[in-house]
Amino acid sequence: MIKAIASFFLLLFLAAGCQKNPADVLPDSDIELTDGLCLVAGDQVVLNHHDIDYYDFSAHMVYLKPSTSFSDVFGEYGVTAVYAGGGKIYDISLHPGYSSSMPQEPFIWTDPPFYPDYIIAISHMWTYGQRAAHLTNERYDSRIAEALEKYGQFRHGLQAEISSIVYNSPEDVEVQLELTNSDTGNYYYLDPGKMGMGLFHYFTNGLSLVDLDEYAAYANNAGHIQPDPWDSFDMEWMSLLEGGSSVTLTITYDSFDTVPPGSYSAFLTFPGMGHQVGRDDLEQQDGRIWLGELLLDSEVVVQ
Repeated sequence: MIKAIASFFLLLFLAAGCQKNPADVLPDSDIELTDGLCLVAGDQVVLNHHDIDYYDFSAHMVYLKPSTSFSDVFGEYGVTAVYAGGGKIYDISLHPGYSSSMPQEPFIWTDPPFYPDYIIAISHMWTYGQRAAHLTNERYDSRIAEALEKYGQFRHGLQAEISSIVYNSPEDVEVQLELTNSDTGNYYYLDPGKMGMGLFHYFTNGLSLVDLDEYAAYANNAGHIQPDPWDSFDMEWMSLLEGGSSVTLTITYDSFDTVPPGSYSAFLTFPGMGHQVGRDDLEQQDGRIWLGELLLDSEVVVQ
């Protein structure tokens, strides 16, 4: 492993094509701190823009080049901070999936990671009451976008917003979402109309309505269907959203909690694929499979 990592560092140094300036290197680091996106563990730069294919800004996912992987680098060193443009942007931690504690800063899931080894997914806890969380979330810092754009590594990914929620009765609840692709390339997304509500809700908990003043929450009771085998996926579940276009998706519930009249905060996670998609499957004939999840919130009045 030590020889493999040493060879990896050497390749990165050669790829840089120039001698390091001591001012651009953290103490004891073998990898250059560049003006692109960098991840740092203590005094060591463990990843810089030479390792990155692109960054999906909607899902905060770093897609790695084939020359490196999550397990090779971060399994050995960890990560403590995100840098962009040569400066520190925010602290970050590795967080095991079995832990009962929840980090307050951005973090990376480990043991197991939720995504394939060619991805570093930077997560952030999102709880009821955090309205418009992206406005105060460190991951959306404009300096990160600028550093990525400098090297052609910025991707918008997919954006979604809740267009409307109509609660007629526990047997008749309809949600409309607007899904947008602001990139030039095409993305395949999970389509609830194609895969069916049971399978769609294997990947998401669906709609919740919350009264933040009364600490009361109401949820859908839709059952879910597990894929067979559990770690598989099917392109028949997906639809293609071309670059620069949008689509309206409708999600309906016929089994929801009884919700008293009033005003509520609505929360919904729009899911994408995860660990099931290998590097060789990512790029399809007409576009890429979109991975990740989008955390959405809105307001709704129940009559």
